[in-house]
Amino acid sequence: MNNSRIRVAIIGTGNIGTDLAERLLKDELFDVVALVGRRFNSPGLNRFSGRIANLLSTGISDLSNLWPVIDGVFDATSASAHLEHWPVIKGHGKWAIDLTPSRAGEPFVPVLEGRTTKMNLQTGSSANYSMVTCGGQSSAPIIYGLAQHASSIDEIEVSSSIASLSAGPATRDNLDEYIDATENMTRLLTGCNTVKSILVLNPANPPVMMRTTVTLRGEGFDLASMRSTCEELVRDVRGYVPGYDLVVNPHQIRSNEVSATVKVEGAAYYLPKYAGNLDIINAAAVETARKHQLALGK
Repeated sequence: MNNSRIRVAIIGTGNIGTDLAERLLKDELFDVVALVGRRFNSPGLNRFSGRIANLLSTGISDLSNLWPVIDGVFDATSASAHLEHWPVIKGHGKWAIDLTPSRAGEPFVPVLEGRTTKMNLQTGSSANYSMVTCGGQSSAPIIYGLAQHASSIDEIEVSSSIASLSAGPATRDNLDEYIDATENMTRLLTGCNTVKSILVLNPANPPVMMRTTVTLRGEGFDLASMRSTCEELVRDVRGYVPGYDLVVNPHQIRSNEVSATVKVEGAAYYLPKYAGNLDIINAAAVETARKHQLALGK
């Protein structure tokens, strides 16, 4: 094992955990020390036989002997499970990247770090970063880009549509938490209390690409500046999510309402390209881990 690399464990062997493991195994910055599931016959664990040294099947307790050689943990389980995992992770002085909508950690969108005081890197080795949701990661740059150039904001709606095939059991079980986490991030970024989040699991065949539309109601819109800021942010997001694209520019629907839409095409590490929802949250998680370790000087 090369100790100059970022040494991580992944908890969760569903769609997100499997995609994340495939991604990290191809990234020279990371060593995947362990993949943790809860069933010895999990297809996610079996997939990595011979590729990840420690394939563990009875939960986070299996990491007991590995904590000294782990820098941090990616938690790709469920909101309730992460609330159980975080005290253990913190107790060992490790950081957590939370890919569940638990809201245990601080919401973080990599592209907004340094642009707003609402999204800061945390100090210390036991930080907890919430990746919010796939809809949160896809909408946050557009929310920020629109909100910066409105004199007042009355209401914000975030609507995401993803392919039903890309939504695993944990996503379906955590729909309420998804809504809460996405709305909480929107309030944090804008100070607007009247927010609404919608997630559509689209069963269309062939599967649809992920799309997220942000609609902002308010006053005093500088449409040209909105477009310029959103285009800049989209270019920067592409630095870690190549399939992120602004497909409907910021435009005025009526005198008090503006809207913009992004599309996310996945990199197909595990699921096909339609699974942009997996791609953006996992790419954001990896970028967050990289930024955090860099800030620690490691």
